[in-house]
Parts: sequence; C-alpha cells; structure tokens
Amino acid sequence: MKKTKQNLKGNSLFISIIIVNWNGKKWLKNCLDSLEKQTHKNFEIIFVDNASTDDSIAFVKKRYPKVTIVQNTSNRGFAGGNNDGLKFAKGDYILLLNNDTWSPPDFLKNFIKAFDELPKAGCIQSKMVLLRDPQKTDLVGAYWTDSSFLYYYGFGKDANLPQYNKPMPFFTNKGASVMIPRKIIDKIGLFDDDFWLYYEETDFCHRVWLAGYECWYWPKAVVHHAGGGTSIRFDNSLIQFHNFKNKLMSFLKNFETKNLLTIIPVYIILNIFLSIVWLLQGKTKHFAALYQSIWWNIVHYNQTMRKRKKIQSWRKKSDDEIVRLTKKNPRFNYYLYLLKGDLEQYKD
Repeated sequence: MKKTKQNLKGNSLFISIIIVNWNGKKWLKNCLDSLEKQTHKNFEIIFVDNASTDDSIAFVKKRYPKVTIVQNTSNRGFAGGNNDGLKFAKGDYILLLNNDTWSPPDFLKNFIKAFDELPKAGCIQSKMVLLRDPQKTDLVGAYWTDSSFLYYYGFGKDANLPQYNKPMPFFTNKGASVMIPRKIIDKIGLFDDDFWLYYEETDFCHRVWLAGYECWYWPKAVVHHAGGGTSIRFDNSLIQFHNFKNKLMSFLKNFETKNLLTIIPVYIILNIFLSIVWLLQGKTKHFAALYQSIWWNIVHYNQTMRKRKKIQSWRKKSDDEIVRLTKKNPRFNYYLYLLKGDLEQYKD
C-alpha cells in the first residue's frame, strides 16, 4: 500500500487498530460502535480472535462487515494475537486496543496529536479511566524500581487530579490502549511470541527505550477501560507463571550484563519470599508457578541469548540513561498493597 503523507494535524494519517479477542463477545458492541463514531475516519480495524467459543466471530461478521477478521485456531495470547493482526495492518500508526474499551468520538483525533508534541516518542499510552467509574484512572504508566518490581503509577486514583493530566515519560505503557509508529515496529518488532500473556508491553517498551526512542503517557486522549475483561477468565496461577517467566526473560534480553548481576538476584530472592507467603496461604499452584518459570528460562536460555544478541546490537541508550528518566521508587507500603491487590489505597 502506498503510504499517505504524514500530517498529524489532519485526517490523512491512516491508523490500524488491532483488537485481540478471546470469548469477549459481551464487550464488542460498545467497543466497535464507539470506533464507528470517531471523528477521525481514516482507520481500519483488525479483529484477531483467539479461538473463541462464544460466537464472537459470527457477531462481528454480521454487524461490522468492514472489519478485517483474523481467525486463529488456538489461543495465541495477547502477544501472539497482536503479532498476527500486525501482518494485516496497513497503517502509518498501529493502535493496540483492548476489546473491553469504549472510546469517545474525539479519541483518535486527540491521540494522533501526541506525535506532533512528542517527536521522540516510540510508544504512547492514552489516558484510561475505569469503565465502572470514569472518575477514577486506570494505570497511568509504570516506573522501573530498585526492587525490579514495577511501580504502577496512578492506578484507581482521582482522574481529575493535575498529576494525572499531564504528559509524562514512563518505563512502560499499558498495552490496553497504546499507539506506535509503524516505523518503530519495523525496526524493533512488536511483541515476543514466547510471552503469550503479561509483561509483553513492558518488554516492548524497554526495547523502544533501547532503540533511542521514548514511551509517554498522553492524557488528552481518553478511553474507558473495564480492565481484566479477558485475563480474569484464566487461572491466576497460570497468569503468575507467565508473569514471572516473562519478566525474567525480558531482563535477560534487555539489560546490560553489569546490571543483570544485581537485578536477577534481587528479583529471584524477592519472588522466593513471595512464593513462601503463597505456600503459607495454601496457594500451592502459585508457589509452583515461580519455580516452573525459572525452570522454563533455564531450558530456553540459549534461545533467549540469541534474542539478546540481536537486541543489544542496535542499542542506542545505556541502562543508566534509561533508568535516569524512568525510575521512581515508591514507599515500602506500596509493596504491601501490591501483594494484597489493593493498589487503589496507595497514595502516589
């Protein structure tokens, strides 16, 4: 396809919206209807279905004939699903959007303006408010910390507060609503297929920073997000397995060797402590998930090192340069709230 001349202030910019779905039929009407009402009209929708059994595909075919449908025969997860959708995308910019979102009519128009004001951005997250309570924010962004656990900033806070309504750089964006220039993806790829689910956007954002670009939060574009529309259907121990597995793999691929000597031991020690807490709580499947994730990384070590070699070959920024811009350590009680799953109670 012949690329349109990029003019972010007009409607010539062509956007490919990729929506990955697994048994999310109940969310699709609100999501797709809201996209049809966008004031920016120059876009396509690529709907990737990960082997749903709830008639999602039949629903989309009947009601939204212009939508491109990619039908997978197995659940390829968030990472694989978006990678599959990318193969059909023709846009200058790629918007990854969760199926459990609702977008105001000016969402796309306001979103594309971000790249005028943030010329170094390689990935931008819109503002997300909770669908159940639009006065509260979803995740604003995440900082790197000395603990190796991410500091999830702004989760469940007052969406009207000034600190959540200004553009900010972050170590990672949340993949529920992010826009990425196609040229960036052509350079560094999109998601690692081995991730399947969880931490895939953080791994991608880390590579964006390594390549010399930046990851930003853009509050002038707003989307309403239910949150957990798909992931709540999975066993939480499975989620934790992929979470641990993917974090460790990402660290091994992306950080400089000198920093891995600190990051990996800290990460493993803290997670062993967490696994003991789970064991005492009787969560034996969660306990096992950590050690299964470590074993997975041992078995796939050579494969990970091949990925590392490629990533490090095009590194433009040192770890120190990236961390200087994206690290922020929360207070100790943040980790207590994180452990309890109650981050809304933490005061940023």
